[in-house]
Amino acid sequence: MSTAPPSDQNAPKAATGAAGAAPHLQVRSRAKPAADGDGICLSDVAAKNVRQYMANTESPDTQYLYVGVKGGGCSGLTYILDLRDERHVPVADTDEAFLSHDIVIVCDLKSYMVGNLGGTIIDFEDGMMGKGFTFKNPNAKHTCGCGSSYSA
Repeated sequence: MSTAPPSDQNAPKAATGAAGAAPHLQVRSRAKPAADGDGICLSDVAAKNVRQYMANTESPDTQYLYVGVKGGGCSGLTYILDLRDERHVPVADTDEAFLSHDIVIVCDLKSYMVGNLGGTIIDFEDGMMGKGFTFKNPNAKHTCGCGSSYSA
């Protein structure tokens, strides 16, 4: 997961809190818990791994988990999972925002609709074949063997 800010030095800056305190994630106020069969959520194990990574990298309060899809892979669509900082990559008003295990998950509307991501659970598996985040998308019509691409 990449946390490097974009090189655009003209990106909007979030306002600091009272008395120069560190800024907080603004999208958190509109993030909603993922309802059963709708939204995107994290499993307990995935949330633990995201939190651990954020703690190890001393992530700011303005960081959120971005989920998206792009064309590619052997099945047509590939998942994108990234940690982003709202100070450098602002969340659009049209983006979907969910709260799972007190972690803010943001998905751009196009990815959410085209990727048919409603009801998706992000999990973390640690097995003989390796470890990493996996996506359990109930709307995927076909998933490739490696699990990183699918068709909606």
